[in-house]
Amino acid sequence: MLNAHNVLQRAAQTGFASANATATAKLQNVSSFKLNPDLQTRALDQIRGTLAPTHQTVLDHYKGDATFEVSDETFEDVNYWLDSLFSEDESPGGADPYTRAYTAPTTAEPTPVFMTLQWGQTDEVWQLQDASVATLVLSGSNNSGVQVGGSLIGGKVIEGALQSLSDRSGTRMTGCMAALAIDAWAGTVGTTAIATSAFSWELSINSNRQYRSYLGECTPTAWNDQKWTGQLKLSLELNATTDDYLIAMLATPNAILEKQIEISYTDGATGLFQIQFAGHTMSAPGLFEDRDGVLCYDLVFDGVYNPTLTNWLKIDTTSAIAALV
Repeated sequence: MLNAHNVLQRAAQTGFASANATATAKLQNVSSFKLNPDLQTRALDQIRGTLAPTHQTVLDHYKGDATFEVSDETFEDVNYWLDSLFSEDESPGGADPYTRAYTAPTTAEPTPVFMTLQWGQTDEVWQLQDASVATLVLSGSNNSGVQVGGSLIGGKVIEGALQSLSDRSGTRMTGCMAALAIDAWAGTVGTTAIATSAFSWELSINSNRQYRSYLGECTPTAWNDQKWTGQLKLSLELNATTDDYLIAMLATPNAILEKQIEISYTDGATGLFQIQFAGHTMSAPGLFEDRDGVLCYDLVFDGVYNPTLTNWLKIDTTSAIAALV
């Protein structure tokens, strides 16, 4: 069997611990996927008058997890991962294009879409139920598309089955569609455009999501999130615009840099992928990085709640996709 024949298919569940074995969407933009069944076992240590390693073993619990990568994401398919990390946007606004809004939780736990995934090829398909995105890393650069990767946690892994699903079209995001704005802590996010300065960005989000089970159960039946954390890194050329951030941090007295950042990808009126992030620089950058002979440095912001933004992280999308089947 050839790895090139593998397929990843997805079905939305009605809730946690409600597997849906009939996939409805083919996630063809995925460039890497690794499924890891997790059997929690013990070798019993018993006094038996023998030097044998053990006489009995026991299986206490079983679940699964996975990692995935998308090398060139589209305006449409990025919503599958966002729906499974944030609260699902059940009623997208607009009408072709459709708008979806995702916000990091502050006062209430999110209500993500739990998925049943089918992975493999004909006669060798494996199902992961109760899958959700636990960590997500999004990144982009001037000469690439938007990369998406992360970790999934899930319930049991069992033999599955593929459905006959068609490929779906989508519009890929590219670096030439991107724009960056950096604004004051009390300002309006997205106001101050930063041109001819940024090379790349990377946003990491950790929901600190965990699954659990109770007496009488061998697989997860409940879940919860702890406090979310996030970090945004910007790779910038050193110039008359970007040295202001260094001066603000390293002047006397030294100060923590507080900014609102907006990264947006726009394709006419039909495609939008927009990140709004509020954060503080908790450490000074190294001086300097080299990028093909050009002086650069990395600004790293840790997520901090901003009262003007009323959050620390918001992601908005616009695409032609009406429903995430």
